[in-house]
Formats: sequence, C-alpha cells, structure tokens
Amino acid sequence: MRKRVIVSALFALVIAASASDFQVLGPIEEPGEVVSSGLDDCTGTLRYSHDMTFEGALAWTYGGVTPPYYGAFGEGYLLDGDTVVECIALWLTDITFYAGQTCDCYIWEGGVSEEPGGVLTVMVGFDPGTPAYWPDVSQHDADVPDYTVTGDEFTIGYWGNWPGALCGWFCAADETGLSGHPWTCVSPGSGYGTGWIDPSYVWGTTFAMGLGFYHGDPVPAESPTWGSIKELFK
Repeated sequence: MRKRVIVSALFALVIAASASDFQVLGPIEEPGEVVSSGLDDCTGTLRYSHDMTFEGALAWTYGGVTPPYYGAFGEGYLLDGDTVVECIALWLTDITFYAGQTCDCYIWEGGVSEEPGGVLTVMVGFDPGTPAYWPDVSQHDADVPDYTVTGDEFTIGYWGNWPGALCGWFCAADETGLSGHPWTCVSPGSGYGTGWIDPSYVWGTTFAMGLGFYHGDPVPAESPTWGSIKELFK
C-alpha cells in the first residue's frame, strides 16, 4: 500500500510539471525491487557504477531533447587494457509514459577525467520494452555490435528518441551509493549551459546513473602460418 501511495503522489507531481524540459521521480528512502529483463546473448562480465539500489529516476523531455544527442545520459568508465563491449545495460523505470519509444545507444570518448567527447559507436532504434513501474526498476540489455575499447576512458549511455515530446521512460539514478561518473548532455537554452554536465546540477546529488555494459577479452588475431606466408610469394 505504501508503494502505491508514493507512486500516485509522484505521478501527480510529474504530470503537473509536464511542461518542463526535465522530469524526476523520487527521491525515496526505500528503493523498490530491481528486476531483470536482460538478454541471454549478453554473456560477458557485467560492469556498473551504482550499488543496485535507486533512490531516484531522471528524464529530459520536450525542449530538453534535441538532435544530435542533447538530453542523453551517460556513465563514464576506465578499464585497464583493451576490452570488447558486447552489450549495454540500462536500468529504467516508468509511470505509464512508455508507448513503444526507442533510444540510440552510444559509446563516447572520455567521461572520467574529462567530459565525454567524440562518438565512438552508436546503435540506433533500440526498443527496451516496457520498463518496471516506479519505484521498481528493470534492467534492459541492448545487444550492440561488439566494439573494442583500447585501454582508455569511455562513456556508456543513450539518447531518447522523443525530441520535443514527452519522455518514454526514466533513467534510474543512484543517489546514496557508490561514486561513479554520471553525465547528462544539456541542450542550448536549458538554463544549465550547453553540453555535458553532472546531473547533480539539475536534479540534486547523483552518484551514478543506471547505465552499464557487458564486456569480454578481445579475440586475439590469428597468426599466419609459414605455409600461408609462402603462398604470398608464388
């Protein structure tokens, strides 16, 4: 019963503020259940910066979402050595806004010692399916084309395909747990500058976004045999 009262109050709050370019659910003291709707194809090691509890959920909407990726959310990572990103994991929630919207899943340069930079790779049109109902949060895995990150920092994230419209869902946010490298890309005229900033400037304390990835070791290149080398000189 307590969850339903909290959700009903937050739903009314967000609907009343729907003309704003940003939306928020929470904060709450007792996070809901985290459920998984991950893919069996995502078999690598799952990495994330949050502590698997989410006290809030964030979204840009209307004028806060404009091309190429203003309104995006990201989480920066730094790994030792090369690794292959196999899937991107999104922890999402909703209050009945989802109606088949999609997002574009990105990997950007940077995001740890500096703000995210250029686009390394993107997969367009990912449909996560129906997210969990707040305050519950669901994990959604995007099976992106394998991308090798070569021993440097990078940012995992997404941009919602709803420019000028109501958001399709909310990105879960960890407000009390582990310290990650959360980012959001604000659009011109938002009142928060333009480009990448810490979501804390907009929504209050945010330690990590609900954004992670599955990764594995790069496949070593096959060494040519002496027989194949000799064939080159025939």
